[in-house]
Amino acid sequence: MAVAARTDLAFQQCIDPACRATFSVDEVLTACPSCGNLLDVEYDWDRLRPPTSFEFFERKWMRRSDPLAFSGVWRFHELLPYAPRESVVTIGEGQTMCPPSDGVAAYVGVNAGRLFLQYEGLNPSGSFKDNGMSAAFTHARMIGARRAACASTGNTSASLAVYCAVTRMMKAIIFIGSGKISYGKLSQALDYGALTIQIAGDFDDAMARVKEVSSRMGIYLVNSVNPFRLEGQKTIMLRVLESLGWEVPDWIVVPGGNLGNSSAFGKAFAELRKLGLIDRIPRLAIINAAGANTLYELYHNRGLRWDGGRADLSPACHYYDELD
Repeated sequence: MAVAARTDLAFQQCIDPACRATFSVDEVLTACPSCGNLLDVEYDWDRLRPPTSFEFFERKWMRRSDPLAFSGVWRFHELLPYAPRESVVTIGEGQTMCPPSDGVAAYVGVNAGRLFLQYEGLNPSGSFKDNGMSAAFTHARMIGARRAACASTGNTSASLAVYCAVTRMMKAIIFIGSGKISYGKLSQALDYGALTIQIAGDFDDAMARVKEVSSRMGIYLVNSVNPFRLEGQKTIMLRVLESLGWEVPDWIVVPGGNLGNSSAFGKAFAELRKLGLIDRIPRLAIINAAGANTLYELYHNRGLRWDGGRADLSPACHYYDELD
């Protein structure tokens, strides 16, 4: 059964400043219907009146029997308030650590006690994806979804399958490319009963197919084009701050991947700054692998710039044409 959302307090909005179209959180969208750009989940913070101090979240540690207080995602519910409490889906994600690593610090030339590693392997499926999956599943429950799908090379498929199996709320459908998947993660998905469909092609082909099928058949898509995924991934940074005694670090260093985490992390800090919970935003370093360095190539060698959201995308288009 679908649950009515507080659509006047939370809404989806196009990231393109020339568009900025808004849509209800009751809608299932992976792109702006007006212009095709991605969407963010935004909030009317003035009316929501979020906490004014991090002490509010610290007090939740005394309520560990409450599933929402126990969850490392939903402990921060007031900072991702798009869902009513009764819609929230949690399987205990976010019980993670951020210990210092003096060995790595010495290797990279940083003083002892000044470098920390956020360890997300303690999540139920073994990866950070569970943060976003909990948030996406919550939205899927709000709109009454019965099937959820993704294209995946490993972690997303495992996370989706775990949430479907544990909650028994939805059936998992996973699209994979030919031979382009981590078999350890694929075994997780199969063990948890996910319907797995292999297609000829790579991840991009699988992504195109799952978007087409999901749209045509009314299946809920949980890949990172889903803006609610990023809401859950914001909480990784909230737990980092929590581990550091709410002291903002100088740098956050994150693997690039498909840039979902870097987008979520930036959104988290921008919102905290807007709400007055922090007084500065750390610098964010995104590391691309040499064999998958699209962002590095476009920024350093092709002149692509954000330009306040009005980026000239022609360098990216030319680069993609070269790859094809």
